[in-house]
Amino acid sequence: MESAEKIEILRQLVKIQSVNGNELAVATYLKTLFDQAGIKCQVLPAGDQRANLVAEVGTGQPVLAVSGHMDTVAVTAAEWNQDPFTLTTVGDQLVGRGSCDMKSGLAALVIAMIELKDHQVPLNGTIRLLATYGEEFAEQGAADLTAAGYMQDVAALMIAEPTGYNICYAQAGSVDVTLTSKGQTAHSSMPKMGNNAVAHLVNALVQIQEKVKTLTAGVRNDVLNTETLFNIDVFHGGNQVNTIPNLAQAQINMRTIPEISNDALIKTFKTTLADYNAANGSDISLHVEMSVHPVVGDPDGRMLRLIQRLGQPYLEQVSFTPAEEKMTQLAAQAMGVLITDKTIPAMGAAGGTDARQFLIDRPLGADYTVFGPGNFTSHQANESISATMYLDFIKLYEELFPAYLNGES
Repeated sequence: MESAEKIEILRQLVKIQSVNGNELAVATYLKTLFDQAGIKCQVLPAGDQRANLVAEVGTGQPVLAVSGHMDTVAVTAAEWNQDPFTLTTVGDQLVGRGSCDMKSGLAALVIAMIELKDHQVPLNGTIRLLATYGEEFAEQGAADLTAAGYMQDVAALMIAEPTGYNICYAQAGSVDVTLTSKGQTAHSSMPKMGNNAVAHLVNALVQIQEKVKTLTAGVRNDVLNTETLFNIDVFHGGNQVNTIPNLAQAQINMRTIPEISNDALIKTFKTTLADYNAANGSDISLHVEMSVHPVVGDPDGRMLRLIQRLGQPYLEQVSFTPAEEKMTQLAAQAMGVLITDKTIPAMGAAGGTDARQFLIDRPLGADYTVFGPGNFTSHQANESISATMYLDFIKLYEELFPAYLNGES
């Protein structure tokens, strides 16, 4: 397959507007490519134009699972210099929504599998692609595939999220909670005639935050280089300055570490709210929107070491701009990792991937890596990917996957 055809596949993927949905169209397009190559492939519809896709090359054990998600985040078109859904070439950069996160990684996986099949490369095992819907919220597609058994016989998992020439092998967990406070409307000159939903929710949040702080104080995960993170991200309440509000709502996100479980944090919310409601005559309820657990892989995993060995020659040929160098160093400092030009670094991250669903039964010690083409433009206007890096990752995957299946280290 020529470079222009590989870029055209990415162009077609970016063209499909899979913003928080419509992954069925992406899966259907990918199935067309696999069908043309004679590769076993299944589209698994999930309703409302959503779907997962599973494809395999090779046979038997070991099974190497590789994965990418088909959805993207939303777009504010006015912030872009061009149509977000038309892949545009600017120098070496390919600009478009999803070009970095993560349709380039997904395309690289697909093309590598097709070329391995076309070139009849011996595979002593199976490469299984798990392409998912809904990763950007709650990782539901990965949860569906895990429940259906597609991870049961997997020896190693690699997700092609954008890392550039870095490896991530650990992610924090995440808990999203919505609190709803119901009260009684009254004129602000007679507050005792009402029940202030906003005031109750504010006071309860202060107590919850203090209880969580007490629970998590001094507890840190060295791989993720973080403690539990608590963020009040959304707050709504009231509609008129001279009226006691009867409704308020807040949404909280927590990034979690293995040392303090999601369940322990949720329990803290529940007990604090129950005590506050009983003492103050309030009506504050809780709904857990999402709870996914942290994943920490094996820092000495065979796949991780193979990536470092086989990827090093590619890294040595890369010429980063000063801005890219600065961003890499800042990210490394934030994660507590020393970046050198001798070894592709392996680190943890506070962000999440589908691995939190794929590895729900083995959150610690799996042979698990995140390694894909990309940079720091994910979720931003004018998101982009280096065409050189995209094409190099395809070649690297074509070396990496057979090496893993053939027992190299």
